[in-house]
Amino acid sequence: MAKHYILSEKGNDYKANLHCHTTISDGQMTPEEVKEYYMAHGYSIVAYSDHDLFVPHPELCDENFCALNAYEMEFYDYETTEDFNIMRTTHINMIALDPKLEIQPFFHRKRYFAGNGVHNKHLIKFDESQPDFVRDYTPECVNMVMRECKRLGFFVIYNHPRWSLENYPIYSKYDEMNALEMMNGGSIVEGYIEHNYQIYDDLLMQGKKLFAIAGDDNHSKHDALVCWTMIRADDLSYESVAKALKNGNCYATNGPLIKEFYEEDGKLFVKTSDAKFITFSTNCRHAKNVFVEGGTVNSAEFELNEYDKYVRVTVVAPDGTVAFSSPYFADNT
Repeated sequence: MAKHYILSEKGNDYKANLHCHTTISDGQMTPEEVKEYYMAHGYSIVAYSDHDLFVPHPELCDENFCALNAYEMEFYDYETTEDFNIMRTTHINMIALDPKLEIQPFFHRKRYFAGNGVHNKHLIKFDESQPDFVRDYTPECVNMVMRECKRLGFFVIYNHPRWSLENYPIYSKYDEMNALEMMNGGSIVEGYIEHNYQIYDDLLMQGKKLFAIAGDDNHSKHDALVCWTMIRADDLSYESVAKALKNGNCYATNGPLIKEFYEEDGKLFVKTSDAKFITFSTNCRHAKNVFVEGGTVNSAEFELNEYDKYVRVTVVAPDGTVAFSSPYFADNT
């Protein structure tokens, strides 16, 4: 029986930061400085997701670097409180899957600008025939925005739910994202427990099909290089990277590598860098932890059963760093 690859058999692995802020909004590095800094540390991809300003950066793309066009959109619960310390919020990253996509949807001409954003709104394009979009902190509004952005050609990521103070009754109502931010570097640096494996399982158990990514959410250098997404793509062209992301050929990590992940004859097989243990997690009471007492492992297998709707892999390295796979889905969609 043929192998079914969850992480593509072919392609190159590229290190990516899918959450980044520059001087266009409230970051401290220019887009050019971000490229230089991240490339110097082994990165090949950065999604420039400045707050509420969708500013493409084709000038930064070359044979060694892909600048993904993106922006971050926020919804704040001003109806419940005006105290930011306890205010719930939802932050969503929109990454354009087509480099020719230039129009920012759901724009407001006077509101929702962070840092230098108000001085840089002239850089964006929007549909001037549309009225200003006023955001509501409701699942209906958030889902509508995510759904429409997907239709328009964006890859939608649900960002840092712990920093956002969102709990199960709230995030369980979000249905339209493509991926979950499993780790957020800025949140971790600030002391938040932004390792979102429980939230990931909560959403996957609802039947939602989400990929696993990680991003720095960097605003400077002190919150950079914390965690990243490995993307397996044919090359560094915008189209190849976007296709890989859309197809879930990616995983979240702050250290370990996932080299192979596939299904064959009712079993899952994974190969990794040296690990303290490799864990298989599912929607049901069926799991496995693979380790060698006092040693390391770099491969594992898992026999599927009739109850498994999804299976995801966690890799923990000897130094405690971790990688989260995107899941195997039993229906292969």
